[in-house]
Amino acid sequence: MSNEVYFDPAVAVAQLDAAEEKEIKKAKRKTLMQIIKYAICTASAGLIEFITFTILTETPILASIADEKVWFFTENNLSWFVATAIALFLSIVWNFTINRKFTFKSAGNVPRAMTLAFLFYVPFFPFKLWFNSYMPTHLGVPVLVIEVITMLLNGVLEFCWQKFVIYRKEQDTAPAKHEVGTIGEFGEVAVSLPAVSGTDLLTLMKAGVDIGADEKTLKKELKTLD
Repeated sequence: MSNEVYFDPAVAVAQLDAAEEKEIKKAKRKTLMQIIKYAICTASAGLIEFITFTILTETPILASIADEKVWFFTENNLSWFVATAIALFLSIVWNFTINRKFTFKSAGNVPRAMTLAFLFYVPFFPFKLWFNSYMPTHLGVPVLVIEVITMLLNGVLEFCWQKFVIYRKEQDTAPAKHEVGTIGEFGEVAVSLPAVSGTDLLTLMKAGVDIGADEKTLKKELKTLD
């Protein structure tokens, strides 16, 4: 009796679907971890902003202009405006640096990423000035409540901006601290990441592309499928 092996397309497709579902769940867990890391990093940036703002408002220079006004989309106290701008600048730099390194692990172009990070605040900073000055004065809402709402909006919107705009194609591109093939300080061994991932190969197979081609050709095929 001969042992013949038959290829069942239905089983193959089921296995591919299961592998794809596993990749999707892995991606969701990765996004959840990014959100947690981002929340921690942003909280530290908020603390820096609060401490800086508090210190600056108590300095003699800003105290001397406490009664002066400046117009920037809305009327603002000059000392409050200067302290807010400086504190926000330091907060942005810290938030950008730590999230780039630990949350998104990017090795992309730093000037480009930094420019995009500051572009987020081109509309948001004027909105923050208007929202924080208008709401307490005209609606009688406590200043602390307004500040919390602003920080929550800032955190959610900036996370989306960083994940889907700044680091859309640059996440997890930072190299490992140790060289490939060597044992790290915790016993881990670094390996080179393939240019075409397993999920990409599944996508190409479903599209009928020969995955035996070289990586350069596979990359071109992926771009045509996007």
